Amino acid sequence: MRIRLVQPPLVQPRYRQLTLPVVGAELAAQGLEVEVCDENIEELDLSDVELVGVTCHVYNAPRAFEIARLFRRRGIPVICGGTFPTVAPQLVAPHVDSVVVGELEGQAARIAADARARRLEPVYRASERPSLDRTIKPDFTLLKNERYLRFNFPLELSRGCRFACRFCTARALFGAPRTRSLSDIERDLAQHDHGLVEIVDVNFLSDAELFRRVAPVLGGARVPGWFGQTTVADLAADRALPEILAASRCRAVFIGLETIARDGLREVNKSWSRPEVFLEVARRLREAGVMVQAGVIVGLDSDEPHVFDRMADLLERARVQTVSITYLHYYPGTAPFEELRAAGRLLTTDCRDYDGNHLVVRPRRVSVGELQRELERFLRRVYGARSIAGRAMHAGMPRHPTQLLHHLALNLSLRTYYRELLAPRDDDTSRRYMTRPPGHPLEQLVADGSTRLLELLWR
Repeated sequence: MRIRLVQPPLVQPRYRQLTLPVVGAELAAQGLEVEVCDENIEELDLSDVELVGVTCHVYNAPRAFEIARLFRRRGIPVICGGTFPTVAPQLVAPHVDSVVVGELEGQAARIAADARARRLEPVYRASERPSLDRTIKPDFTLLKNERYLRFNFPLELSRGCRFACRFCTARALFGAPRTRSLSDIERDLAQHDHGLVEIVDVNFLSDAELFRRVAPVLGGARVPGWFGQTTVADLAADRALPEILAASRCRAVFIGLETIARDGLREVNKSWSRPEVFLEVARRLREAGVMVQAGVIVGLDSDEPHVFDRMADLLERARVQTVSITYLHYYPGTAPFEELRAAGRLLTTDCRDYDGNHLVVRPRRVSVGELQRELERFLRRVYGARSIAGRAMHAGMPRHPTQLLHHLALNLSLRTYYRELLAPRDDDTSRRYMTRPPGHPLEQLVADGSTRLLELLWR
């Protein structure tokens, strides 16, 4: 039986993901003939096939439903999995033949057998979380790897997180933290072809002991370095971590700062994260030569005009490499979403707007216009030439001077990204991810060229 796995357009076009290689390998191990179509790099293949599998988040769910409709009207069954089907299967089920809730491991054999017998169940839901002690090798040969930006090579160490931030879907997807075996991690790392290794874990320090065993493996691998995300609390727990990270050739760590307002942190179940600790952690990391990338949530109930100036002050004091903003949003079908809808605070319920790039929750303490004006002023400040240069001036930069190129490349890229994001549009087709316009060849040339230069310098 031949199955086509389809990835609808993502917020990050031409950014290589781990989902298709893992899902494809799982299904191929059950004897299915697997092919892949990733709309981020190619047109949708509508040719005949016996079964279609679609993965989706909330913002690209409408496109996933459209893809399903195109195949189902020709009698081709469609099965759908991913974040949105796991969080809100009842909203996905009407559009497809079958929904996979949670992880595929442990369910692939039953799905493959039912597909061959042409009796797919409406919902597949594992009775328990799969063990990650032995995992299948991701099959990157399924992808047209040369069409993605050269930026990353995805690698997984663990799943889940010991924290339960209110906006995060990790608990629904993965439950309690589980780790993979070191031998499987080394096996997957050996497939590295290009780009920085991206540890895709929600928190690569969920199991600090595992990371201490992985760190020398990363440091000794023939790769240009790696990056990943973790928490202020986990980084602050061990003062030796900055040097361990530097020795493993970690280039950058992403930390979800979210806000500097204590009531805002309580709002998202993150009161354990303290801005003053973030400052100290950022100092130790940058002095070791590891860049800090910060995430900020916009639209919290605590947001007031002055919070953006205070946030910019703290981020510049911390000399962060980059700042990413995400508008507060909760998945349709979840309790926080329903609470906001009942309170009349949702500006839209269109799934396509729930990508983190659009304001969907009416602010409590400021008007919509005031919030957007303050955010625009904040972004113009942190991505202004003075701030970009000032954040590069710290003791860690001379220790690893090639980081300066990385710092400048990322900041100029994000400066352009946020200018385009804030610019008014007459046509919102690409914004809504129902289609993805083809990328400009010059854009890919510049992105790949700068990455290749860093690869050569860092090796």
